[in-house]
Amino acid sequence: MQLLRKVAALALLLSVNTQAAELLEPDGYKPAGQNGRFFPEFTLRESYNDNLIDAPSNEIGTFVTFVQPRLRYELESSTKSFFADYQLSAATHESTRNDDYVDNRGQLGYQYTPNSRVSAGITGEYLDTRDPRGTGASQGTGVVLANPDQWIHFKVDSNFSYGAESAKGRFEADLGYIDKKYDNNRIVTAVRDREDLYGSGRFYYRIMPKTSLLLEGRATQFDYDTTAAGTTSLNSITSRALFGATWEGTFKTTGTAQIGYIRKDFETSARPSGDDISWELGIEWRPRTYSTISLSTYRDFGETNGAGNFIITDSVDLNWQHKWSERFRTTLTFIYAIDSFDEDNTGREDDRLGVGINLVYKIKNWLEVGGSYNYDERESTDNTFDFQKNIASVFTTLAF
Repeated sequence: MQLLRKVAALALLLSVNTQAAELLEPDGYKPAGQNGRFFPEFTLRESYNDNLIDAPSNEIGTFVTFVQPRLRYELESSTKSFFADYQLSAATHESTRNDDYVDNRGQLGYQYTPNSRVSAGITGEYLDTRDPRGTGASQGTGVVLANPDQWIHFKVDSNFSYGAESAKGRFEADLGYIDKKYDNNRIVTAVRDREDLYGSGRFYYRIMPKTSLLLEGRATQFDYDTTAAGTTSLNSITSRALFGATWEGTFKTTGTAQIGYIRKDFETSARPSGDDISWELGIEWRPRTYSTISLSTYRDFGETNGAGNFIITDSVDLNWQHKWSERFRTTLTFIYAIDSFDEDNTGREDDRLGVGINLVYKIKNWLEVGGSYNYDERESTDNTFDFQKNIASVFTTLAF
């Protein structure tokens, strides 16, 4: 009966929103001045999650009502572009009100492209969100707190490129900074406050009209505010050098393939450095104009949430989107990853699996309805981190 009431309420709200949107005569965006446009959007989703906190046993099942209004503004000229984007995400949980949340994200961006060879831009982001219980540092039994770990981050990202798309050589660079601070559960979250400073550079050398060789270097400095009692500092620099190629429209595929070397150096000699082979592969294959298959795989070093010095992740992600008609499309997803915890005393290793299906029906150009199902599981050498989870949802999205 609960499910029937939820579906009925969703259908009623959809009907009201449909009638209201008809009166607005939406066309995908709203003009704002000579070169400006507003993009309002609203999403409503009703889900059932049978394992809210990713627990190995004694699972918490709950209905979740999710709303997400979003407003984006864009202003463009022949050489300059600006955008402002605000998104609010809020959810209520029928079985556990402690997990209710209201997240905020705001972005501002500016790009200057005086000619076909030079482009430079900067983007700022404010994010007020949380790590859901059972994720981040609250994974496993015995450590899940009463409330999610809430945090705020400020991010500034800049980019620069020199060289036209058709040029023999082209260079791109990025430089950014993130300041992340936790708000609550300070007994366990204080040691996770940190600042990241990152940069990268890429050089493309065109060898065919739509194929280029690619040489890339990246580095990120992690600076933690405090160190957990009885441990040593996690301050470090992760650097990476990659070589490969990028191509477009060859045998109906577009993609980038790179292989190289990754290394993490810690500030303290008490934590040994680590290095390994690294790779990144992303391919999009379009056997038909209405069907796209995407494959991506990578090896990366990630920051630890408590176990070991860092996490070595090998991941494969497969996605198939198919348009069965002008109105109906489906998306199938498959994700498999292995997380190995470097220098962990227990030798912890996690296998993660995720599969999902998403169905969307377009009633109007501005109105979509759909449903989805996702299954996630983690199998760990430490069985306190094992879990299985099913999430079923119905939703509607309006882009006025």
